[in-house]
Amino acid sequence: MDKPKKLNIIGGGVAGLSAGIYARLNGFDTTIFESNPTAGGVCTSWNNEGYYVNGSIHWLVGSAPGIDFYDMWNDLGVINDNKFHYHTCLMECKNIDGVDVHFYLDSVKLKRHLLEISPLDAGLISEFIDGIRIMSKANLRMERAFELLHAWDWSKTFIGHFPEVEILGKFNQLSIREFAKKFKSEILRKAFESIWSPDMSMGFFLIHMGYAISGVTGYPLGGSGKFTASLVKRYIDLGGKFRFKQKVSKILITKNQAIGIQTEDGNKHHCDYVISACDGHTVLFKMLEGNYSDEITKNAYRYLKTYPSLYYFSAGVNRQFKTLNPAIIGLNLPLLNSLKVGDFEHKRVSFQIYNFDPTLSPTGKTLITAMLDTNYDFWKNLLATGFDKYNSEKNRINEELLQCLEMEFHGISELVEFSDSSTPITFEKWTGNHKGSYEGWLPTPQSTKSKISNHFKDLSNFYMSGHWVIPGGGLPSAAFSGREVIDLICMKEGQEFLP
Repeated sequence: MDKPKKLNIIGGGVAGLSAGIYARLNGFDTTIFESNPTAGGVCTSWNNEGYYVNGSIHWLVGSAPGIDFYDMWNDLGVINDNKFHYHTCLMECKNIDGVDVHFYLDSVKLKRHLLEISPLDAGLISEFIDGIRIMSKANLRMERAFELLHAWDWSKTFIGHFPEVEILGKFNQLSIREFAKKFKSEILRKAFESIWSPDMSMGFFLIHMGYAISGVTGYPLGGSGKFTASLVKRYIDLGGKFRFKQKVSKILITKNQAIGIQTEDGNKHHCDYVISACDGHTVLFKMLEGNYSDEITKNAYRYLKTYPSLYYFSAGVNRQFKTLNPAIIGLNLPLLNSLKVGDFEHKRVSFQIYNFDPTLSPTGKTLITAMLDTNYDFWKNLLATGFDKYNSEKNRINEELLQCLEMEFHGISELVEFSDSSTPITFEKWTGNHKGSYEGWLPTPQSTKSKISNHFKDLSNFYMSGHWVIPGGGLPSAAFSGREVIDLICMKEGQEFLP
């Protein structure tokens, strides 16, 4: 019997774990090299004063049958190992010029609510709701890696999903901000601009609203930590191996073929294939020293926008919020004064109040988090002046966020048991992501047209996976990219890909 081909995977986040699991399902010998002492990457949790801070996951597209992502998560061991909570709202916007805006996950209820706010925007509201309803029928086919699909496969996709293709063709040209400006209502303009990053493609937003309304986007109770534990268990049960605290410094190449990796301790680990599942900038411009990548990929790193770096706030409070309607993005509140976080100015902030997940906090208490866009260079320069100024700025921001919560929930300040925050420097240190960007390429109208390569013609036996090869980020994209490279390796090896 032939000895199984050996794969070395750089990075133990969701993309690396997915690649490892699918590699084991297809008979490959795999080792994941992870720089941290645990797996998960961005998708992680940590303990603070008895609260388990959910560092990443808001929802899981494909948590229920109806789309192919469900089958992928089933392969990866996530479905049977997790219980899911299904929200009834995408986001709750409180007090926009005295009006509350609810992004209900019921298209009839949502349309009625938006029309009550602004009857003058009836035409645009109908266009928005029609787009959501059409996209709720969309399903990304996952039988093969995109590269292996033939012209007839694409033709069937377009013919079978012409309404969805038409909607995406129209709305992918617009950012959320550009769409929001079309509203006559200032209230609706502000509400739409509060959803994620307003520079995102409107088509991307409609896809995810469609998924949410169709009931296939549940939140896994236990958050990022438990979710990652499911993937790790599946990988280990299949015989996969880890090498923790092993930071990769170089990809070994002979005659334009990847033959292994070198870790920072100087050790070389030879293999038949190398899969990168970590920061793309580090891989391309440090590990590969700027060689081999094609012009499309180079242009992506020159011109495409990345997700803004994050300031991630967390707090534990000694109270419950039983009457609060939870939402996927959370509760969007106005700040008393504009809040500067680095060079970004925020007038509103979305808080995720985990009253729907009691597993994250001690009995009778609640975890609260918030994600605010910021910029890496500000925090890097501030840290260079010393930890005192760096920590002082964090404390200032945290205090203003707690004041914002106090305006909505009077007396909450006295019930705070801890407050903490992570900056882009924290994200960079933990994940290695370039400038602390947590999800790679922002799904802007420009990036949604880009097809970024996951392998290069001048370098054989090397593949890339993760957020740097699929614009838009998110858990499904990361996991699918890992699945895709194993499909390509199976093709090269002349064997059938087994999901």
